[in-house]
Order: sequence, then structure tokens, then C-alpha cells
Amino acid sequence: MTKFNLQQNGLMQQGYCTYSGDKLKSISNGLRFTPLLCMFLAIFGLLVLQNPYWHFAIAALGIVPFWFPNAHPLDLLYNHGVRHIFKAEKLPANPLPRRIACVMGGLMNVGIGFAFSYQNVFLAYAFGVVLIVLQLVVITTHICVASIMYEGLLKMFGKYEGPISLSKTKDLLGKGFQLVDVRSPEEYQERKIDGAINIPLDILENNKHIPKNGAIMYCRSGMRSLDAVQRLKKMGYKDVLNFGSIDRWHE
Repeated sequence: MTKFNLQQNGLMQQGYCTYSGDKLKSISNGLRFTPLLCMFLAIFGLLVLQNPYWHFAIAALGIVPFWFPNAHPLDLLYNHGVRHIFKAEKLPANPLPRRIACVMGGLMNVGIGFAFSYQNVFLAYAFGVVLIVLQLVVITTHICVASIMYEGLLKMFGKYEGPISLSKTKDLLGKGFQLVDVRSPEEYQERKIDGAINIPLDILENNKHIPKNGAIMYCRSGMRSLDAVQRLKKMGYKDVLNFGSIDRWHE
């Protein structure tokens, strides 16, 4: 069975749900570059410059790329420069939860900037300490508080497609629904549910074999299957449900 460690789970919660464990491992260090550099820029501004415009500039660096998943300036610096030094893999586009985290970091820098503008050094340092702690957690573990909050908000507003029960799943299968495994082909070959078909999430929207009489999606943790259900509903499919983690079936 494919094992995912703490850092890979963190990356999946940040939105990198379509990647295998090996792919997550290959981009793990590269994804530390942007938060690490942002942290150093914030520390330099806090301890040396104490200039509000410096922090406003860092804020723009995090907020503006929200609308451009492939164009975060620091990701571009890594992809077109730094990674070649280490012969590392190119970073993919930033998924929504990670971009939300960048915006939150940007807003923290806005707070620091305004605090310095009003000569409130204590408040600036308070914002700074919180920001640096959150960045350190992301850098060391890939656990992102903003991504966790995003998932919580989805649940709060009813946008989170929670997994259906095992008994309901088996009942629907008896009525003609089809289990769909949205993991990678490698994960599917290693461990699967009997009778399930494999349609990886990254090719889901271009696949012609999506069951039209009802589909129940599952994956390793439940994040990719949630993503799959949301995508299919946007495409017009109505009878699509999220079973969640494959472990629930085997348990």
C-alpha cells in the first residue's frame, strides 16, 4: 500500500491532490522555496528596515498572484533559475488552497506595514511573530493553517461534500452506481476496491468513461474524491457522490 508521510499529507491539503507520493516527494523541497524567501524578507523588514512600504511590497507579492496560479514571482525565480542549480523538478501551478495561504501571508504583511506607519512597533512585531511561526510550520512540515481553515469554511457553508456511509454506498452499488477510483494508476494497481474503475483525477474532465447512471468516487484520503465530485457537478453530472478514503471500505 502506498504510504503518505506527514509532509505529503500537508501538500495534498494545500491542493496538490492529483499527484502520486513520488511526485509529491520530488517537488517537496522546491515548494519550500517561496515561503522560505518570504519569511526572510519579512524578518529583514521587521528587524532592519521597519519600513511600511517594504511590507506593503511583500504583501503585493503574495496577494496579486492569487489570480495567476502559474505566475508567482518567487515560483518563477525558482523554476527559471534556482532549480537548475540543484537539478530539481519544476514546480507546478499553485492550487487554490496554497494561493489562499499566500493571500493570508500578504494580509499579515499589510498589518505589519500599517503598524509601522502608525509607529506601533509592538503591534508590528506581534503580526510578524505570528506570520513567521506560520511560515516556519509550512516550511518544515508543509502543514498549512490557511489550507486547514479553507477546508473548515467549506464544511461550515455546506460546500464540503462529506463522505457517504459504507452501508449507503453498498446500497447504491446494488442499484447500479459505479465505484470510481480517482487515484493514480500506480496506486490503483497496488490496492483497490473490487469492481472499481480507475479514472485519475488529472484526466477526469477529459474522460469519456464516466458512469452516467451514478458514480461514487474514492481515493486515498478523501481529498481527491471531493475534488472529483465538485468537478463533475460543474460539468453537469448530478448522481456523483464522495465515498472518501479507500481505508473506510477495507476497515
